[in-house]
Amino acid sequence: MEMVCIQTLNDLRENLHTLDTYLDRQAEPYYSYAVDRIKKGVCFVAVKTEHGFRFYPSRFIGYQHNSMEAHENNVWKDGKETTPAITHILGYKPCPDAELERAYQVYCETLGFTANQTGAYGVERKFWRF
Repeated sequence: MEMVCIQTLNDLRENLHTLDTYLDRQAEPYYSYAVDRIKKGVCFVAVKTEHGFRFYPSRFIGYQHNSMEAHENNVWKDGKETTPAITHILGYKPCPDAELERAYQVYCETLGFTANQTGAYGVERKFWRF
């Protein structure tokens, strides 16, 4: 099944909520799946909360009505599609950010793992602030 990239702020918010649900409920296999997406991500939407930042990987949140099942069945998923879609909605490109990189590392520790030095494929992580 081919998935469509997000087109509105509401599409984006819906997917942020989906990942929050996976993480907050801590029910398997959804929790581990969400953590794994965060562990392997390169570009993230960073959202400040009362407990610090939360990070949402673009390749997951960039497709409309995404879920663990839909994402796993999307053989065409590609950050080259989702990054421009998110950029269009937020109005600017993701970029490296030392403050957000440190906050990402802290967030990973709260999820029970140590962040890799770089994103997947040795690429420097980039962020949008939302």
